[in-house]
Amino acid sequence: MPEHFRRLQDSALYTRLGVVTVLLLLISLTSSARSDLPSLGEDASINIEREMKLGRSVYRKLLSVGLVETDPLLDRYINDLGFRLLAGIDNRVRDYRFFIVRDDAVNAFAVPGGYIGINRGLIAKALTQHQLASVMAHEIAHVELRHGLDSMAKGSEINTKTILAMIAGLALGGPAGSAVFYGGIAGSQQAMINFTRENEYEADRIGISLMGNANFDPQGMPEFFAIMGKLSGSSGSGIEYLRTHPLSNNRVAEALGRAQNMPPGRNQLDDYLLFKDFLQFVSRNHLEDQGSDFRRALASVKAGEHDRADKMLADLYRRDSDNIWYGIAFAQNLEHLERETEAELVYRRLLDIFPGDYVLSMHLLRLLKLVGQYESALVIGRQLENGFPEKQQVYFELSEIYESLHQPSLRMMAEAEFHRITGNPQQAIRLYDQVLKSPETDLATESKAREKRLILLEK
Repeated sequence: MPEHFRRLQDSALYTRLGVVTVLLLLISLTSSARSDLPSLGEDASINIEREMKLGRSVYRKLLSVGLVETDPLLDRYINDLGFRLLAGIDNRVRDYRFFIVRDDAVNAFAVPGGYIGINRGLIAKALTQHQLASVMAHEIAHVELRHGLDSMAKGSEINTKTILAMIAGLALGGPAGSAVFYGGIAGSQQAMINFTRENEYEADRIGISLMGNANFDPQGMPEFFAIMGKLSGSSGSGIEYLRTHPLSNNRVAEALGRAQNMPPGRNQLDDYLLFKDFLQFVSRNHLEDQGSDFRRALASVKAGEHDRADKMLADLYRRDSDNIWYGIAFAQNLEHLERETEAELVYRRLLDIFPGDYVLSMHLLRLLKLVGQYESALVIGRQLENGFPEKQQVYFELSEIYESLHQPSLRMMAEAEFHRITGNPQQAIRLYDQVLKSPETDLATESKAREKRLILLEK
């Protein structure tokens, strides 16, 4: 592992400094929110930029303390759902990012700027993709209506307490830190519950419209409300989502009425149950050997029964060789069995069907690295760099490949790109400087380093 990444991962000081950065950004935005918020119809471009800066910072710190699920297949599924919903928004100005939070509480939240977190605990309760989409559509509406920034403008005392609780949670990390983080969010919104009740009606109305435009079944929203009602009882106690998103009989009735007046989404095949099974496989130490054939095969993998899992996954893959979920699970189990050549063949066959696919390419790249085929891995890595230039994990992998191939200048370039994307421009500039000073740097790399360094200095 490159030294810069080792220091990044091992240093507790880096995390604490990052937490302080978020604190300062949040306090700055809170203190100026009342004066910065424009009236309807005003040019909000500067405020949108501030929103997005805030959202990126919070997301990066959540990522740095391990609260974000990073499995690429799961991440893509949740973002595919989100971007289907976003297709119904004309002239969108925010670059949305949807992510799964490694927390079993039933909750979801939106950070200004379009960063929307969905707890795996909430996903576990949603029975269909339409129900999950209803939550995501609701959170998108909160962002588009700027409810989060309006809340900041309502009262600095409440928001300061919220910020301090969120930052304390981020600094703690783990289950305890997660509880403090969400408690901070919930405490603030509960204190302003009379204000947010109307926000919920607005977000429901827009959310149902987004669902209809994206061909989701609008009934998913009242169906999810019914699930929340059964879980919570009449008081709503114990369900974090209902503390931050108060649910009343009138709200349920209005959502039901709106959904009934809209056409149902067209029946279509979806991978939601495969997604849920794979999420539990990735996030749990133990998986019950029950349910679908896919879930039972994953339970065997989790239990270390790889020969049994091989037979089950091979059968699923033979029956549906276009299915990425089956193919990836099958190939990963082959890797456990040290049958790397067969695993590579599965990945390459799937890439023939889905050329350039990010998730499949990343799995193949890592396999090639594992077996020491660094030149072949580099071919895949450069394809990923061209196709996905803002994916931080691509540069992490490239840096390790370049280190193994003894190409220090290109390794430093990859590390610099990683730090640029993850919000550490100073470290990126230092690395570009090292590239420019290195006698091993060729003219093309030198020119690229100068250009990227200049762009960062001008920001």
